[in-house]
Amino acid sequence: MTLLNRRQFNALAASAAGLALPAWAQPTQTVKIGSAVRSIFSLPLYVADQKGFFREQGLVADVSFFSGGPPATAALLGGSVDFVSSAVENQLKLAKRGQRVVSIMAMQADFSGALVLHKSAADKLTARLKHKPGVKDLRGLRIATLARGGFADMAARYIFADAGLDPDKDVELIPVRGYDKVLAAAQAGEIDGSLMVEPWQTIAVEGGKDWEYVVHITLGEGPKVFKDIGYVTLQTTPRLLAENRPLADKVVTALVKAQRFIAPVGNLDELVEIAQKVFPSEQPRVLRTSIAKQQASFRPALHAEMITKNMELLLKNKAIEGTAPAVADLFDNHFAGLWNKTL
Repeated sequence: MTLLNRRQFNALAASAAGLALPAWAQPTQTVKIGSAVRSIFSLPLYVADQKGFFREQGLVADVSFFSGGPPATAALLGGSVDFVSSAVENQLKLAKRGQRVVSIMAMQADFSGALVLHKSAADKLTARLKHKPGVKDLRGLRIATLARGGFADMAARYIFADAGLDPDKDVELIPVRGYDKVLAAAQAGEIDGSLMVEPWQTIAVEGGKDWEYVVHITLGEGPKVFKDIGYVTLQTTPRLLAENRPLADKVVTALVKAQRFIAPVGNLDELVEIAQKVFPSEQPRVLRTSIAKQQASFRPALHAEMITKNMELLLKNKAIEGTAPAVADLFDNHFAGLWNKTL
């Protein structure tokens, strides 16, 4: 018979006595979580995984990345993943088509993005205008987004329309699958600017010095609709909640603890180390700058105004018609106690 070491003996003794097992001895369950894209907006997911917050809940996280909200949601509905970190606007479009998914917490409350220009285009405009170009000055330029109808595309359209431009006539919006490809396309002279999301605008502007900001949404510039819009939420299916709500409780508990860890400035160094494992080719100083801008935006609470703001974005883009679905059909406030819990 194999002899037990002291650690194993103590665990078995605790179990026999009806005591709680330590975290390392707890049985584990694999939970599959997808992120719509590889982005800083899923930072709580990376933190919960690398800091052991999932393990504290008896979970092992299997994290996967997609090329946008629609494929991520397709994987969720098809059962390939249990949860997705994805935009609320995509959830609203699904609801209008009769496909229901449920948000159980906010991952990132504010939209962290920017409208940026490549330096070659910016220098030409500045020389002609004799001042730094604004949104109205971008008429006729080629602006990259990720995909037609995606959040970056709709954000760009909203910003141009808000400035009095017709996004279908006054600028050329070009879908490019992946911000690494956007950077390459600009270098090749194929585009003039882009609507980017973090950390990509920081990589482009502060990291490479080949781009400049026109509207820095992350810092509060631009239309107010992007503030506390409930940009990205953790979403799952009604079926999972009906069959395994305790699993959702554990996932939310781990992610809220991760958000609490993200907020203090004193944890920035460790956050950069965590992000570096997800973005290994990026400079630590660039990731530090990106994360520092966003630390206050990772807030778990969901509220009705988030739906109102997302509906405004969708309606202005003619991506949806009619009234908003009921809040109870989109947000599950059963988890509010976990959002507000001091961990």
